[in-house]
Amino acid sequence: MVDLAEELENLVYGLKLSSVGAGQIAGSNMVHDPSGMDLAMKLHYLRGVYFFSSQAAEGLSVTKMKEALFDWLCPHYRVLGRFRRSECSGRPYIKCNDCGARFVEAQSDKTMEEWIAMDWSLHKLLVSNQIIGPELFFSPLVLFQVTRFKCGGVSVGLSWAHVLGDAMASSDFINGLSQIMAAKKPPSLPYSQISQTNTQKLEHPSPLALKRVDSVGDLWITPNNHKMETFSFPISPTQLSSLELKLLGQNPNPAEQNPIFELICGVIWQCVAKVREGSEPKLVTICRNDTTKRTSGECSNSQIISTVEAADVADVDPRKLATLLVQRDESYEKSHFREAVESDNGVSDFIVYGANLTFVNWEDVDFYGFEVQGHKPVCVNYNIQGVGDEGAVLVLPGPNGEGRLVNVILPEKEILGLKAELRKNGLLREN
Repeated sequence: MVDLAEELENLVYGLKLSSVGAGQIAGSNMVHDPSGMDLAMKLHYLRGVYFFSSQAAEGLSVTKMKEALFDWLCPHYRVLGRFRRSECSGRPYIKCNDCGARFVEAQSDKTMEEWIAMDWSLHKLLVSNQIIGPELFFSPLVLFQVTRFKCGGVSVGLSWAHVLGDAMASSDFINGLSQIMAAKKPPSLPYSQISQTNTQKLEHPSPLALKRVDSVGDLWITPNNHKMETFSFPISPTQLSSLELKLLGQNPNPAEQNPIFELICGVIWQCVAKVREGSEPKLVTICRNDTTKRTSGECSNSQIISTVEAADVADVDPRKLATLLVQRDESYEKSHFREAVESDNGVSDFIVYGANLTFVNWEDVDFYGFEVQGHKPVCVNYNIQGVGDEGAVLVLPGPNGEGRLVNVILPEKEILGLKAELRKNGLLREN
């Protein structure tokens, strides 16, 4: 009888590892000092998987990708560096030493359609799950994985250290690569100016969305007290319409844009409260992209992070929860993140995702901008590794811009009950 772990391992095989660098060296003694916001994210990782049809895969050879990367990585030398610590303060910084990004080639005897139909938690096999450390100077910040399916289709996995930038930054990065492959001039990806380190003592309470954790040393991964599990489910346009009708009624205010993200999160917030043993999640964190102050293609952590608090979450009307999420105050949290992290010169370790139950709005991220020979991905899935015990809910655009894709990361013991509650609310379809 085949062991389950062995069966999963055999889904992807023939791994070949190489490195890819820029066509020009970055120069001597170049370093990058991450901001306080960047360092707040250093225990989190973004994992993206792009599925392409066999027609698109014809133009997605490893050689073509590497040739494009030689050019694309020249202005993005930061992602090729390795972390060091200041001998004086212990603060992490990136030594821009052209060590390169990792490149993994793999195969699978499954078809692309079979992969998409399987449990989406298995997508972790299609993207590197390597973390930074325990030897900082050997740990790549960006890894690619190209997996060939027996149908001729292919997946491209992007592993991106969140300390480099948020989901919009990683998406812009790989979308620009596709423009190089298409012989088009990509938009520039400017690096934001980093302010001088501020070591003044805090004058404000630590942000509610930020949690200090015990030191992890040079092994940069969130310490968990529970075994975390991920599951994904799509929400069709029909389901979204039913949700709007249920929560907003027959005649919602036409002058207001329907808050799809907040409606979804309001229902899930209540569902988690019903199944969580001990105390319900009264305080939640909301993360969304800041498109107003962001330079197009900027490689940074520019999210707006806020918190919302409610009582009796399990019993309140989910419309009220959605309203609270819409009316959240976004003026406080982010403005004090830097102060909290810089209070000891960036040496302490923090988490954001999973410090509270965290709702992440990726609806406006251009995940489908990575095109190959004019073909968009059939499907894109992005996830976060390193989520804390309170869990996270990620809301992504659905394929072809239709509906939504939701990734839920929670303690394993809560998953079964949550699925039952989601079915009651019409968000999760019966198998």
